[in-house]
Amino acid sequence: MNPFKGAPRYGLTPPPETPYQRAGQAWDDREGTVRVQAANWRLMALGLLTLSGGLAGALAWLSAQGTITPWVVQVDRQGQIQAVGPADKGYAPTDAQVRAALGRFVEDVRSISSDPVVVGKAWDRAYAYAEGDAARYITDYAEAVQLTSQIGKLQVAVEVTSVLRASPSSFRTTWIERRYANGQLQATEHWAAILTVELRKPKTDKEVLANGLGVRIKAINWSREYGA
Repeated sequence: MNPFKGAPRYGLTPPPETPYQRAGQAWDDREGTVRVQAANWRLMALGLLTLSGGLAGALAWLSAQGTITPWVVQVDRQGQIQAVGPADKGYAPTDAQVRAALGRFVEDVRSISSDPVVVGKAWDRAYAYAEGDAARYITDYAEAVQLTSQIGKLQVAVEVTSVLRASPSSFRTTWIERRYANGQLQATEHWAAILTVELRKPKTDKEVLANGLGVRIKAINWSREYGA
């Protein structure tokens, strides 16, 4: 044996372990786990915050576009739904739809009910279609016949007999008015009108609900037909 070499070592002798060392190691393990979990939670919160910001930005961009898609509901004269569809870019109401809307307009303006609420709603619908000269025309008419004072005294029933296209931008409408007082028929009159219209797609929810077809009446000229 070489005197300058120590005895051969066949393995490492572990340092002695004390209760204090074991307690310290357990504490370090717990602290490390808590720190790792906290870091993971912070990363997840940051990811959710980023996602929320992206969604908020997308919603803001969509709202700024103002993309309202109006829908058209076609009904018959009894108010029953016949067809429903979106009024997209290429949409234009058919002549039949325009004629039905104009017939309803004439009924709303020329009829007089004994119920002031019914009359008020009818005129609200009419003003959703009439604009410019047409709106002034029906306003002057209501003032000339003293419409509000006639409610409860006179009833007028309107029967639209035809709505036909007269030109690319106008329709000729004819109707019969039956006037009643105290429930008794007083007179029967025949009337005709030329309605100048323009089709303009509604852009807001209010316009869609009031005039979904986008039929705008620009001018009105009506008169009584004495020879009918």
